[in-house]
Amino acid sequence: MKATARRTTVLAGLTATLLAGPLAVAAVAAAPTATITLNGTGATVSGSNVTVAGSAVTITAPGSYEIRGTLNNGYVRVDSAAAGTVELILAGASITNSTSSPLYVTDADAVTVTLAAGTSNTLTDAATYTNAGEPDSALFSAADLTIAGTGALTVRANHADGIVSKDDLVIQSGTITVTAVDDAIRGKDSLTVNGGTINVTSSGGDGLKSNDTEAGKGVLTITNGTITASVADDAIKGENDLNISGGTINVTRSYEALEGLRTTISGGNITVVASDDAVNAAEEGLGHMEPSAIAFIKVTGGTVVATGGTDGFDSNGSLTFAGGTVVARGSSTRGGGEGAIDADGPIAFTGGTVVGAALTSLAVFQAVPNNAQGWVAPRFNANLAANTTVHVVSGSTVLASYRTSATVREVVFSSNRIVNGQRYDIYTGGSVSGTNVGGLYSGGSITGATRVLTGVTAGRYGRF
Repeated sequence: MKATARRTTVLAGLTATLLAGPLAVAAVAAAPTATITLNGTGATVSGSNVTVAGSAVTITAPGSYEIRGTLNNGYVRVDSAAAGTVELILAGASITNSTSSPLYVTDADAVTVTLAAGTSNTLTDAATYTNAGEPDSALFSAADLTIAGTGALTVRANHADGIVSKDDLVIQSGTITVTAVDDAIRGKDSLTVNGGTINVTSSGGDGLKSNDTEAGKGVLTITNGTITASVADDAIKGENDLNISGGTINVTRSYEALEGLRTTISGGNITVVASDDAVNAAEEGLGHMEPSAIAFIKVTGGTVVATGGTDGFDSNGSLTFAGGTVVARGSSTRGGGEGAIDADGPIAFTGGTVVGAALTSLAVFQAVPNNAQGWVAPRFNANLAANTTVHVVSGSTVLASYRTSATVREVVFSSNRIVNGQRYDIYTGGSVSGTNVGGLYSGGSITGATRVLTGVTAGRYGRF
C-alpha cells in the first residue's frame, strides 16, 4: 500500500475512533512501548511486533520502540506495511554493521527517531556494502523521517552518505554529528532543520542537501538550530530552493557554501567560507555568463559573512539586498568577471547594510540601479593589503568603516546613510571601534587617516 493510501486509511480510522467516544481515543493514545535491548551479538525484546534472528532485528508494525545497548555487527530494520508512524527511541544505543547499514527503513508510513534525553547513540556502517541498491547510508529511510529529542547521535558513514530520507527529512532537535565519505545529511524531496546542534564533516561530498529536481521538491529550509560544516563540496544545498530564516550557520570549509536555484536568506547568523562561490544561485545547463530568468539570491534579513575564493555572492540570475547585514569577500588574486558580488542578471540594493571587497567589488553585466538605496563603489589606485582600514566619509562624518581581511582593489558599500548622486571621500588608516561583523565596524575615526580618494560619486560604477 502506498503511503498516501495508508494516510487515508489512518484518517478514516481516526475519524471512526473519535466517533466511538473518549475511551477509544484514550486507547489509541496509550499504545505501549516495546523495549529492544541489544547485547552485543543479538537482542532481547519486551513487547510485540519485533523479530530477532541472530544480529538482525526487524520492527514490523507502527508503535514506539525503545532501543538500548550495543550491537557489534548487525542491524535494526523497520519493515511496516500498516498505516501509522514508527517511533524509534534511541536510549543509549550503539549499532555497527560490517556489511551494510546499521539502521534502515524499507517500508513505513513515517518514522521518527527520538534521541532520549541524556543519552549518546552511535551508528557505524560498513566501508563496503554486500547488498546492491538500498539501503545505501548509515541511517537510511525509504519513508518520511523526523529526528527529535534532546539526546545525542553520532553517525559514522564509511561507505557513502550519513543520514538519508528518500522522502522528507525533518530535524527538530538533538545533537547530531555526522562524518561521511559522501553526503552527510540528505532529504531527497526536502530537508528541514527546525532546531538542534548539527555538526557535519564530509571528505568527498556535500553537507546538508535536498537533491530532487522535480518542481516543488529539492527544498532545503533552515528555521533554527546551530549548524557547523566542513565538507569537500557544497555545504548547504537545495537543488531548487534554499531558504534560511534563522539559526546559526558556520561553514569552515567547502567548495560552495550555500547554493540553490533560488536562494533566500531572511534571518540567521551566517558565516561561510568557500574555495569557489560562498553564496550561489545557479541554473544547470546555462553557459558562462548566460543570465538565468529563474535563478536568484535575495537577502531580506539576518547577518551574512561570506568569503569566497572566487565570488562572495554569485547569481546566474538576479541578486537583491533588501535587508540585514552582509559582508562579502571575493578573490584577492582574480578580478574582472570574479568579485565580491557577482550577478549575470540584475542587481539591486533596496535595504540593509552591504559591504563587498575584492580585486573587483561588483562583477556585474548590467548597470546597478541608482534610484533605490544608495551605494558607493570606490576603486583604489593600488591594491590595499590585508588589515587596511577603509572609511567612507561625508565631510567629517564617518558613514562606514571596514577593515580588509585580504588584498583588495575595490570596495562597495550600501546603506541608508549613503545617497546616490552625492560625493564621498574615502580614507584609509585611522581606527575602528564597536561591534565587528566580518570586518565591518559600527564605529570608526579618521584621526590619523589618509584621504586616498576625493569626491567618489555614489550610484556610479566602472563603465556604467
